[in-house]
Amino acid sequence: MPGISLQRARQMFDFVNARLCCASVSASPCIPFAYPDDGCWGRAHEMCRLMLAEGELPRKVWIQGNLHVPSANKPDCNVYWGWHVAPTLVVATGNGDQTYVIDPSLFNEPVTQATWAAAQGDPNPTLTPSGPENFLWGQLDPTYSKTNNVLEDYRIQLKLRSANNGPPPYTNCMVPGPGVQWFGVLAPNQTQRWFTWGWPARWHVLWTVMPLTPCVGGPQLTGKFAIERADASNCTYWISVRNLTGASVRFEGRYDILSY
Repeated sequence: MPGISLQRARQMFDFVNARLCCASVSASPCIPFAYPDDGCWGRAHEMCRLMLAEGELPRKVWIQGNLHVPSANKPDCNVYWGWHVAPTLVVATGNGDQTYVIDPSLFNEPVTQATWAAAQGDPNPTLTPSGPENFLWGQLDPTYSKTNNVLEDYRIQLKLRSANNGPPPYTNCMVPGPGVQWFGVLAPNQTQRWFTWGWPARWHVLWTVMPLTPCVGGPQLTGKFAIERADASNCTYWISVRNLTGASVRFEGRYDILSY
């Protein structure tokens, strides 16, 4: 069969990624993408089930080697694997059909198989394709009972990690991007105030806060912003952030300078 469009592959990525677990809650039937350490075969089998139900024909790619992936979803920022697996889709491109990998534990969109393999740190890995029915090295799981057990095991691990270390992503693994003033974390239902000083009063600056901890279903944060004229030339911004949820949330404090 001819490959699907890249737009359709992106739709499938977003479709399965919408099942991601809220780290501190992590309840069935969510997929624990934010626990990259282990359980990839369960995640891959569940993603294939979801895509098959949508009428697509996913396969899988298995990679073996001395694999190392930097990850902000692990407190020490590094994941080491001997092998890994993820679903694939055949995508029609201007250069013919190409295999794209659907792997929300590593990427935020579909990527080519070559890009996926290169991100895992071994310059000479072994790649093995398989059909979607291959659950784990030749084992089958047509009823998805084994899949559900694997997913539940790693949902529990994600909840335990979040309880002990706070929710992912871990900001010690991250570099603030442009327009990010600080990283913060709030406990369930907590309100806290930050301040940032030395801003020229002639500048027109807007502030916002953006959750980093994914959790679909409702708003997570709200912010209030106050301004102090510190002297003739400078001001201080006072930023109060409230966690609207019953789970811890990490976030970015963002600004944008509209005029100087």
